[in-house]
Amino acid sequence: MIPLYKYSAETARHDGELDVWRESKKENIRCRDFLDKQISEKFDGMSLPDECVESTVKEFGYDRTMWIIANTIQERKDDGRFHNRNTEWAKRFNIPDADRKYEFALRSHSCIVDGAADDIRKMYAKLNLFSGEHTVRTDEPQDYTNKLLILRDTSLKEEYRTPENQLFFATGGFGCSPTASGRKVFGHFLSDGERGEFCRQDFIGEIADEFVPDWAREKLAAMSEDNEQSQDHSPEMKM
Repeated sequence: MIPLYKYSAETARHDGELDVWRESKKENIRCRDFLDKQISEKFDGMSLPDECVESTVKEFGYDRTMWIIANTIQERKDDGRFHNRNTEWAKRFNIPDADRKYEFALRSHSCIVDGAADDIRKMYAKLNLFSGEHTVRTDEPQDYTNKLLILRDTSLKEEYRTPENQLFFATGGFGCSPTASGRKVFGHFLSDGERGEFCRQDFIGEIADEFVPDWAREKLAAMSEDNEQSQDHSPEMKM
């Protein structure tokens, strides 16, 4: 599956990634054509079968399918046939305006596109991913050191987007500090202990205690116990 390139051609040119941008845009157009074809063949005049969006996600992934649908709604921003919930959802996607984005907008009727937006949102919601609603609410900048954090869903490859993989225990790095110039946060995935590093902006924030699942509490308790044991067995310093 070709990764979705989310930045402008200008950014791609600056970063030496024009070929990647071109390939991604070509795939955007193929995704548009694929979904339009699904709609034209399966829409019965009354309802849009779930399989239209499902088959598109299977072929192109969630990110590109959502990108195409959201782009279409953005391109028709003055069209009153889109439900407010879908126009607000589409605004979350920062699709560069300078890249002739109309080229990969769907050609299907707005009411049908609105139904496709409902379908893709419901499908994605079934992944039960953590969001900003599950974080510690505070107006103060947070230090992430030794905190259990929630990774943004888009920071993970689609095949790894599960609530379990979103939980990351930060152990250090300049990015843990809200005031440091460095952005790297080091630590490990709580589910399997695999070590990793991310940028501070890859995290939504610290998970609120009431949303920590039982398996995660057990992992944290075991980590705390291991730390205490290692401290008890550390050699005493002789003066």
